[in-house]
Amino acid sequence: MKSLLRAFSATALLGTIGVQAQTFTLADVRFWTGAGPDSTVLVVDFHDGTEDSSYAWGYLHGAGATAEEMVNAIAAADANLTVDIQGGFLNSLTYNGHAGIGGQPDWWSTWSGTDLGGMQMNMGLAETLSNGSWFGCSYTDFTPALPPGMPLAAINPAAFTAGDVAFWTGSGAHSAVLVVDFQDGNGAASYAWGFHFDGTTTGEAMLNAVAAADPQFAMVVTSGFLSDITYDGHAGIGGQPDWWSTWSATNMGNWTTNLGIGTEVEDGGFFGCSYTDFNPALRPGVPVAASIPTLVAERANEGILVYPQPATDLVNIRYAAAAGEPVFITDLSGKVVRTARTGGLLSAVDVSSLAPGLYVLQVGSVKQTIVVQ
Repeated sequence: MKSLLRAFSATALLGTIGVQAQTFTLADVRFWTGAGPDSTVLVVDFHDGTEDSSYAWGYLHGAGATAEEMVNAIAAADANLTVDIQGGFLNSLTYNGHAGIGGQPDWWSTWSGTDLGGMQMNMGLAETLSNGSWFGCSYTDFTPALPPGMPLAAINPAAFTAGDVAFWTGSGAHSAVLVVDFQDGNGAASYAWGFHFDGTTTGEAMLNAVAAADPQFAMVVTSGFLSDITYDGHAGIGGQPDWWSTWSATNMGNWTTNLGIGTEVEDGGFFGCSYTDFNPALRPGVPVAASIPTLVAERANEGILVYPQPATDLVNIRYAAAAGEPVFITDLSGKVVRTARTGGLLSAVDVSSLAPGLYVLQVGSVKQTIVVQ
């Protein structure tokens, strides 16, 4: 059975973002930009004492490309990254909540090599890139200058947006995206749903709405803590062996851990759940859109068949009951939006005037989720 979420209480299980592997190679880069036969990895390390101070991007280029061209191209492609270059000198970089402002108090050093561990300090952004090279930017006080450390893979903010969501629930003028990542390596492990609301919402409200709307999605909450989620063959069971972490973002590239399912989510925001061992806590990965059920199978014990799904004009109901049985269609808030009566074994209900979305159709005591497009 689906469980209603209760308010979140802080727990000691909240972790921080950390390095997702003991080594980082070209194959770990997830955000590539540029064009050309050659590749270079850019690593930017803010050295600000956080667990997620270092990030990596990939750049495709041809012969003669410079580090300055690479940094500018990546900043143009990533909405989360800003750069200030003055007279060929790297003055400032900001990324998500990190900032390295020249002289306040440190400066950016630049590094290059053939891999992450072999980088040496170089002469700056004018350096010419070669195929397979690594270029680093490190914010340091120069006593001594520190090379970039192990990075996280930067994620393209446009890798998944609200426009990619297929399954929407809720109502209202605002929208947010729920991402659930089982991190189990079993095919597509990360999924996304959309939620409409007014004002602000919370992760709790989003999870409740999806659990009510999607028959494949189920969850368990214990003492206000999100314990279990199951969906489409995936299962994240609390403590067997991992736990659910929760995250906030404004796009796929800037996830940060939050204080749990009670965290507010604003219009255009993302709320994430990631099943992780907290060593380190793993950010939700780029999801696939959770699918809308396209077929409502006959219920053998109840003898009901509802089709087509999704519906646009008429919903047909095959139900072995006497004519005149009441039919109700409600939205997900419980408001009745259509009433009818069965006309015998096969009946039709007009849904053409209903807004696209998920509804609950009830015939007598039998309830069925339906989709209207």
